[in-house]
Amino acid sequence: MKIGIFTASTPISSLFPLRSQNAISFLEKQGHKVIVGNLFKSRDFYRSGSIQSRAQEINNLVKEPLDWLMANIGGYNTNAILPYLDYELINENVQAIVGFSDTTALLNAVAQKCPKVKVFYGPALTPNFGEWEPFLQEMAYQNLFHRHMPLTDSGFLYETSPNWVTIKAPSKIVTNTWQVKNKNHHQTITGIVKGGNLSTLMGIWGSEYAPVFTNQDILFIEDAEKTISEVERYFSFLKINGIFDKVRAVILGTHHQFQDFHTERQPIDVLIEVLNGQPLPIIYDVNISHSKPMLCLKLNSLTTIDFDKLIIMQ
Repeated sequence: MKIGIFTASTPISSLFPLRSQNAISFLEKQGHKVIVGNLFKSRDFYRSGSIQSRAQEINNLVKEPLDWLMANIGGYNTNAILPYLDYELINENVQAIVGFSDTTALLNAVAQKCPKVKVFYGPALTPNFGEWEPFLQEMAYQNLFHRHMPLTDSGFLYETSPNWVTIKAPSKIVTNTWQVKNKNHHQTITGIVKGGNLSTLMGIWGSEYAPVFTNQDILFIEDAEKTISEVERYFSFLKINGIFDKVRAVILGTHHQFQDFHTERQPIDVLIEVLNGQPLPIIYDVNISHSKPMLCLKLNSLTTIDFDKLIIMQ
C-alpha cells in the first residue's frame, strides 16, 4: 500500500528525526511504500510551514493515488489549512485518511466534503509507529491495518517513556477499564459516530468543515493534557450548543495527563455535572485517544455500543 505522510502543524520530524525515521522503517518493513510530503523535515518555529505551504503539501501528495493519507502528528493549527485544500482531488485519489488530536480538523473536513474517502480516528506516524519498543509499533499496526471487530476493552494501558530520542525506560502497564454511566434501560445503542478531539472541534465549530449532529448520532470526544477548568469549559460548550440534547450516546476517550487541580475528580465527573441530571448514556475511559494501545474508530460510520458487554461495533 502507498501511504502519504503530511505534517499539517507541529514540525515533529524536525524535532525528532530519528523517531520519524524509525516509524518509516517500520512501515516499509511491512511492505508499504511511504511517501513523505515536502514539509516532512521543515520547521517554521512552532509549525512545519506557512498556512499555504502546509495546504499545498497535502495537495501535492494527493496528485497521485494513495491508499492512505496519514498524519505525521497533530499540533494546534491544522484548522488553518482547510480553506485551501483540493477536496475534489482528495476524494478521487485517497482511499482512507487517518490521524488523531489536531488532525480532527482535517478528518471532519474530509468527512464533510469527500464522500468516497474512509475517515479514521487512529494512529499517526511519529507518535505511534515511531515507538522504540517494537511491540508498541506492532499494536498500532494491528489496530489500524487489521482492525478487529468488535472494539473491546483490554483492561490496561501502557505508560510510555516521555523521551522520544531513544528508549530510556520500558513502558509500564497501568490498569484501565471501560465504564458506563446512565445506561438506563439500554443494552445497545446504534447511531452514526461523529466527533474527535474536542478542543480541536471547537476550532472548526459552525464552519462548513464541522460535523452536524442529529438525533441519529453518537458523539465521540477525547482530549489530552488539559486542566479540569478547561474540560468543564469544553463540555459546557457542547451543553449550551444543544449537542447533548441531540445525540443518542457519548463515547468518551481516556484523558492523558489530565490535571485535576487537587479535586480528585475525573473528566467523567465533570461531564455528569454539566449534564445536570440528563440521562445521556456514556461509555468512558475508552482507549480511542492519546493512549497506548490506541484503538481505531471509523468516523461517520454506523456504530453500535453494547453497554452490557462493553464493546463497540462498526
